[in-house]
Amino acid sequence: MLTESFSGIRGIFNKDLTKEVIENYALSYASFLKNKKPNPLVILGMDTRPSSPIIKEYMKKIFLRQGIDVHDVGFNTTPSIQHGVRHYNADGGVIISASHNEPMWNGWKFLRETGSVLKPEEIKEVIENSKSPENPDSKTRGKSEDRGSELRNAYVDFIMEMIGEKGIIAIQDAKLKVVVDPNGGAAATVIRDILEKLNIRIVEKNMELGVFNRLVEPNEKSLAYLAYYVEDLDADIGAGWDCDGDRVELVIPNSSEFSKKRGRMLSGHYILGLIVEAILSEYDGNNKYVVVNDATSDLIKDIAQKHDAETVEVEVGEINVVEKMEELNAPVGGEGSSSGGITPPSRCRDGILSLVQILHLMAKRKQRITEILEEFPEYYNERAAIECNPDIAVKIKEKLKEYWENQEHIKEIRTTGDETGGLKIIRKPTKEGPGWIWYRASKTEKGKFRIISDAKQREYADKLLGMGEKAFNDCVTDVELESVDAYLEKE
Repeated sequence: MLTESFSGIRGIFNKDLTKEVIENYALSYASFLKNKKPNPLVILGMDTRPSSPIIKEYMKKIFLRQGIDVHDVGFNTTPSIQHGVRHYNADGGVIISASHNEPMWNGWKFLRETGSVLKPEEIKEVIENSKSPENPDSKTRGKSEDRGSELRNAYVDFIMEMIGEKGIIAIQDAKLKVVVDPNGGAAATVIRDILEKLNIRIVEKNMELGVFNRLVEPNEKSLAYLAYYVEDLDADIGAGWDCDGDRVELVIPNSSEFSKKRGRMLSGHYILGLIVEAILSEYDGNNKYVVVNDATSDLIKDIAQKHDAETVEVEVGEINVVEKMEELNAPVGGEGSSSGGITPPSRCRDGILSLVQILHLMAKRKQRITEILEEFPEYYNERAAIECNPDIAVKIKEKLKEYWENQEHIKEIRTTGDETGGLKIIRKPTKEGPGWIWYRASKTEKGKFRIISDAKQREYADKLLGMGEKAFNDCVTDVELESVDAYLEKE
């Protein structure tokens, strides 16, 4: 099934993503850009899945016929391609990737001149116009230049600039050891160069581009083997990326109370927590804001409060976080629910920058990662994805809101976005501590409704998730019965 949302376009190549679909989207995006500027420049890059070069060539052909100049940057990470838009003062960009989906999937994201993905109203326009694009070829053909190697070098320089000279020296002096697994994805194009510049002792796994030896999504199952290397080689950390390199998952040493309690795989919320700690501990500006999505653990709020910073919540979606960060001039933000930290001038999650920022924090404090984590408050985050008819998703959300409004011990009910956005049920503190339940119909996986709970005790987080699932199932039943009743009345 072709998925079209503000997060991008995604489907199975040669099934959902046909040549016609690919070319129509390229035509629609070309029209979008040319409405702003007659002869735009586009950065065109991709991840390493087998269909990416084919899609790239289809799109490039259309752009050139439309009179659009193309900097073809080939295999590069999503953060690198987004950096490329700013680096080359381009008018837009295309990232060909299906992120964490398996290799038979692919897709693309369209970028703004800032390097961020299109705003919801902009991608809506591109999606609608892709259904019947009518763009005559330009009288002047666009020019194509290969800039892949040049951009990779520029991105390495960008990472060094973000850390700064003092940070580079601190990391170099720490002589850290890291096990890396890009799984043949785009992160393999730059990770060695970056870590070698930082004097990191690197243990490399799965570095051959386009060869996927594990599941593309880095998670507890696909990265379980890294725990053995981290332990046996006395490494400081293990890191695994998805196919486009915007998401990193970390495996920590098994030598602390933290890892004994929580396991070896570090949750995305704690990864974001480390990044927030790293940024705010050095930030001396006036705009002390941390912007997160509404599915992010309260862990981040606690860390922000320690640094006298305010946490602002928005609807799930990278562009929502980025837009609010720009509005507030916030120094850091991200989505703990999807393992991502965002640090300006970046306009996206960056799995490589996140790793380097965490290494900098470790080096600066002369602490192991587990020692830093043990100083953080404890939070537990549980989740479920339930199959749901997408046609009734909005009604279910409305029914859930009504359901929880009639329950006891509710402190606050929050909503974000429009009728399809998030619904957050914040319970009054109990002897088990504070906690909340969150709902949202997935916009990247049609037919799935996501439920997340967050609490300071694992047992309470499990309990809240169970309560959330029960409420959801009850509301689905009510909505379905109402639909049957309405049908019978018509008959």
